[in-house]
Amino acid sequence: MLRLSLASALALVGVLLLPVTVVPAPGPDGWEALSTPAQSFVVEDVQGRSLSSKDLAGRVVVIDFWATWCSPCLRELPELVEYHRRLEGRDDVALLSFNVTDERADLEAFLAERKIAFPVYLGDDLIGPYELVAFPTKLVIDMREPGPEGRGVVRFRREGYTPAASIEARVEELLAAAP
Repeated sequence: MLRLSLASALALVGVLLLPVTVVPAPGPDGWEALSTPAQSFVVEDVQGRSLSSKDLAGRVVVIDFWATWCSPCLRELPELVEYHRRLEGRDDVALLSFNVTDERADLEAFLAERKIAFPVYLGDDLIGPYELVAFPTKLVIDMREPGPEGRGVVRFRREGYTPAASIEARVEELLAAAP
């Protein structure tokens, strides 16, 4: 007969009671394919202009959550600047830059020094709702047919350095599919 000490029995019960989290396996090119409701939001850029998720209806939206202290974020920044430039004039896709954790004055100085011309929004309020634990994090949200409260559907998510070509591939994949 197997006999366990009280400590061993309690440890075994503790392990058996641990919550089990199922994490979807990454799909193509390290992206996690999802179908979860996007969070509604209103964010402000460093100049104080507001943007609401409702303003993005009809588009596929890429959100890049990043910080100035994050080396992978800085590594991909030149590619994202170029990708943003290529998207100018398109009504079907938007690339949004959401900075997190930086003080506004520090961020403004960083953007001026790097000559970043596209809008950068303050995204700290979305860290919890989007369960962000690593930076950079990219979300590809289908807003072509937004649901209640202007909410779209998060279709892809990826953490860590992401080449612009990989982002473009997910966006094109989504645009080729029906909303």
